[in-house]
Amino acid sequence: MKKLVLTAALINFGLFAQAQALVKPISQQINTKEHREYALSVSGDGKTCVFAQERQNETRLFMSTRSSEDADWGKPTPIQTINSVLKGKISSTTLTYDGKLLFFDALLPNGMGEKDIYFAQRNGETWSEPKNAGEPLNTSMHEGSPSISQDGKTLYFVREKFEKYGNEPCYTIWVANRTEDGGWTNFDRLPEPINAECEKASFIMPDNRTLIFSSLRPGGKGGFDFYQTELQEDGSWTFPKDMDFINTDKNEEYLVVSGNSDKIYLEIRGDIYEMPLPNSFRGTRSIPISLKVIDALTKQPIDAKLTAALNSKSSLNLLTKNGESAFQLKAGNEYTVACAANGYGNKEIKINLVENSDGSVQNTIEMMPMRMTYKFNVLNSGGSTIRDAKYKMLDLKTNQPMTVDANGSVNLHFGGLYAVSVIAPGFEPYSEQFTTDTKDAESKFVKNIVLSGKEENLVVTKTVATPPTQKVATAKIPEANTAAAEYKAAPAPDFSKPVETFRLKSDPSIVYETKKIYTLNDVYFDVNSNVIKSEYYIDINRLVELMTLNPKLNVQLAGYSDTSGDATYNQKLSERRAKSCADYLTRSGIENLKILVQGFGENDVITDQTGREDKSKSRRVRFIVY
Repeated sequence: MKKLVLTAALINFGLFAQAQALVKPISQQINTKEHREYALSVSGDGKTCVFAQERQNETRLFMSTRSSEDADWGKPTPIQTINSVLKGKISSTTLTYDGKLLFFDALLPNGMGEKDIYFAQRNGETWSEPKNAGEPLNTSMHEGSPSISQDGKTLYFVREKFEKYGNEPCYTIWVANRTEDGGWTNFDRLPEPINAECEKASFIMPDNRTLIFSSLRPGGKGGFDFYQTELQEDGSWTFPKDMDFINTDKNEEYLVVSGNSDKIYLEIRGDIYEMPLPNSFRGTRSIPISLKVIDALTKQPIDAKLTAALNSKSSLNLLTKNGESAFQLKAGNEYTVACAANGYGNKEIKINLVENSDGSVQNTIEMMPMRMTYKFNVLNSGGSTIRDAKYKMLDLKTNQPMTVDANGSVNLHFGGLYAVSVIAPGFEPYSEQFTTDTKDAESKFVKNIVLSGKEENLVVTKTVATPPTQKVATAKIPEANTAAAEYKAAPAPDFSKPVETFRLKSDPSIVYETKKIYTLNDVYFDVNSNVIKSEYYIDINRLVELMTLNPKLNVQLAGYSDTSGDATYNQKLSERRAKSCADYLTRSGIENLKILVQGFGENDVITDQTGREDKSKSRRVRFIVY
């Protein structure tokens, strides 16, 4: 028989008379006449839902999917891996944004208490065996009603309070953070006025700041009512706001908010309904972001680390799974997303949510391998291969020689700067400087070098090759340190000019003045290294923005080292550090003629309060704009 039990979440049916067009069943595919459907959860992208179906002697979980938020739900399929071990009723289910991680509460044979929290992972259309979330999340007490944040890192849940409010069991609301290895930490019992009297369940909204919870407390309309509170920057919560548009004199206990926060789902007499969520209860507006990270050459997905940063103090760290990552960012801002993966050059993109405040953002990030094999084809003017050419090659960033094998192949770093010279009997010597870049993938990293001159005693074979390249420059391979040779053309700072002030468009509170020395606060270097880490891009991006918006500006970049090791070596290392920042600027479109690079070695080291050198902060780059 159907709907014998009146559910806890019961809208005042007078609401239907007022807004019949606003409240509607979620789908005929999900709701049935024979059974009770409840405990719905919907993924943040709106394409996956999981719900419970209560039958005469059992409770079963089902999954349904759809192609978009505007499409109807497909025919539900039972989650057999969970149903085969499920005993008794569950209270709620909760999905991460991408719909690939499910948490639910249940009484299973391997439980630790009255009710525990379990999780399962989705692979395609199937789910893994459910796993107990374990200690210290689960205890011998009742743990239930889980609500996971859309990034899967924060879980809200309830624990038994060991007292009753009349005949109603009471709980307290807790929060915990999920670690990368699947463990739990930072347990916290939410403070008053959230845990005030008798709480039942909670739901964290997509912005991960706004919490809806069910509570039985004085001043309510009767029974459990829904309240909403918001987490503040100082860690406090606002005074709970009565969700009066839905509260009645009955018990309101469980609801779910859609990923874009525009609607709610809840149970009404054994069916699942949806209705609009008023604007005043939608929390912070967030935009769904879907990123795909692939190898630029093979187009295969890459597991990478993403850092979505608004500024140096506000960032979100994520990991891709099978090259994909889905999350949400606050509308009205512009973000820098830095992408890092083992064996690949760092890459970053901009996501502008100032102009794009509706809909969603989808983007593909192509990353180049850090190492790739280049093949040199040495040709004569007729396009034939010269077999006895000899190579000399230098890594201009490290001043280290490179070995080119007998077939003309060499293993290089992506983004490296190299010099190669070629000699062959009867031909003019050839020299070239080049940077390994994505564009070379079009020719499969084959570089054709054409030698001119008299051809004598050569054994040649015809080769099918791309058209020969133009001979570039005949410059000698530098033997001394030339780390910043291309950044010497900019004029020196003129301190006689009046001070000018500039503000960033992205953040007008950030002000720069000419002739004032600034440290790239977020850019520090490892020992004996001039590599800029991806998490340090924020400050340099501000400098890029400043110079892009004000093309008349020049910049002096000054590198420094600590006092460890040889002073002469440290002098060169400090210059290479400044040049790394200069290279970043030029890759971002700043002319090298606007950049002056200098190294100051061990001069002006940073000391702490005791007078000892702070070596990690001494390894830095400072700049002046003028």
